[in-house]
Amino acid sequence: MALSFTVKEATFNEADLVGHIVESVKKIFSTMIFIDDIADEYPLAKPESHFIASISGMVGLGGDFSGMVGIHIPIEFAKEATASMLGMELDELEGDDDIHDAVGEITNMLAGEIKMLFSANSLTVGLSTPSIISGSDYTVEVVSSGAAVVVPFNRNEHRFLATLQIEA
Repeated sequence: MALSFTVKEATFNEADLVGHIVESVKKIFSTMIFIDDIADEYPLAKPESHFIASISGMVGLGGDFSGMVGIHIPIEFAKEATASMLGMELDELEGDDDIHDAVGEITNMLAGEIKMLFSANSLTVGLSTPSIISGSDYTVEVVSSGAAVVVPFNRNEHRFLATLQIEA
């Protein structure tokens, strides 16, 4: 069954949310990271919450509803994206701070795009500060009975996820 939720007078369906996420991710990567060959692979074949050699950025949503926006990206692609975003070569990156900051900013930009969608429908939405989790082997689970939209993307051999969790 397709996802649909209503808050106040606004109703959002899965196709609209997926379309907005796809458009937003491609726009962010194209205009801010200078990577134009991102492809979406929606729908996700099976749920994923376990990540290997990855970094996850998450931004909480609050206001007329609560939720979370997330990006879950392999560390190697996160390094490429960070270097491109900062106009640097991969070997110029020092430590994890730049990578964490870049993934946090990418997540924040996606959350801002999601916020604009909801705000355009007269909903009040606030954003939290981005949180970052990274490691060689970890699990991310959002404890919620709400709806989730997960959109897989790829670039070459790298596959990553953009997520939207909503508790109306």
